[in-house]
Amino acid sequence: MDQTGGPSAVVVDEWPLVRLGVAQVLRAMGIAVVAEVAKAEDGVRAADGRAHYVLLGSCRDLSLAEAARRAKSLRPPPRVLVLVDHIGRGELGALRAVGIDALLPRSAAPAELSDAIARVAKGERVVAPALLSLLMGVIAPADPAAGGERPGSHREALTRKELEVLARLAEGRSNREIADALFVTPATVKSHLAHIYVKLGVTGRQEAMARAVALGLLG
Repeated sequence: MDQTGGPSAVVVDEWPLVRLGVAQVLRAMGIAVVAEVAKAEDGVRAADGRAHYVLLGSCRDLSLAEAARRAKSLRPPPRVLVLVDHIGRGELGALRAVGIDALLPRSAAPAELSDAIARVAKGERVVAPALLSLLMGVIAPADPAAGGERPGSHREALTRKELEVLARLAEGRSNREIADALFVTPATVKSHLAHIYVKLGVTGRQEAMARAVALGLLG
């Protein structure tokens, strides 16, 4: 890790200007950048034992999912934040499966990146609002036995039926489709959603999805 004892990071992106911009955001947050590299293999090597965070952008030598997997296999594993352009559901699923900590568009504003890093540092998982719709059907209910740094109070606060509704919400289903799947009325689904929004402190479906991902209620 950084010799000063503070947080440190490695930035990976094939474009020098992107690396420069991300590094500036990190340094403004007091995070030491120990390496800025174009290749994911070089980034993982540089992060080994030296970085608390790995920020993965566009790279040609490895897929993002493989680069994230290798970074997460380090001991201790760094937090991995992935910046994406155009991406398909298959790659999204693969990234989620390897346990990345944040998913953001490469067009994210500095404030959005700073906020994501701060939330990841607290143990949350972050998905940018602009990417939530792509994740519908890719994320699923988290396994409570899987462990990890996930707050448990919200899982306990939501009832079993509310968790089931939340899971169907993550599949991108409408209220009618959720009702049919759970053998209840649409009015009951609407009531469950209202309770979910209150308990999660959100105002709508998209915010509920983002908060559920951050709290580990969805894997």
